[in-house]
Amino acid sequence: MAIRGIVAISTVVLFLLTVNHGEAIWLTIPATGGTKCVSEEIQSHVVVMADYYVVDEQNPGNTPAVSAKVTSPYGNDLHHQDNVTHGQFAFTTQETGNYLACFSVDSSHPLANPLTLGIDWKTGIAAKDWDSVAKKEKIEGVELQLTRLEGLVQAIRENIDYIKNREGEMREVSEATNARVAWFSIMSLGVCLSAAGAQIWYLKRYFHKKKLI
Repeated sequence: MAIRGIVAISTVVLFLLTVNHGEAIWLTIPATGGTKCVSEEIQSHVVVMADYYVVDEQNPGNTPAVSAKVTSPYGNDLHHQDNVTHGQFAFTTQETGNYLACFSVDSSHPLANPLTLGIDWKTGIAAKDWDSVAKKEKIEGVELQLTRLEGLVQAIRENIDYIKNREGEMREVSEATNARVAWFSIMSLGVCLSAAGAQIWYLKRYFHKKKLI
């Protein structure tokens, strides 16, 4: 039983470490130019770090340049570079929403081959410099892994709280929408009944006037 418990805990630790590691994202920009973007919904007060680089296996000695632009959910520019083959950006989010990173090539100068661009995008706990933490707090080995695991658990807890809050907001919007639809249905029914009553009253008056009933 003890061995099974240790195996289970090790599996969870490895799973958490794998999930929270940043992985490279690959974008392909056509040779004729254009823009390719990548976005991620991020909470406020989260650290974001990314490295981007152009890969040209056909002509490594003359790598084409791109323009990079990162914007916040409210449209604020967080990073902007023109004519670069590689670069990086780092910021702490100020609002919750979709953060957009776009990379473009000038369409007036077509390329010989499609351009490949790699992005190493890290957020939250994955963007933390654990080597600096280890040196500052003088920890290593198992203690460092436990500290890292504690940070991962905290990040997961914050994500769960965020999801709960979003669920609560969506539930409130849904309830408000249902209430409005109910009132609209009641008002529509009242208007229909009023119109039907007015028509009956008009027809009865018309038939009485014509002495048909």
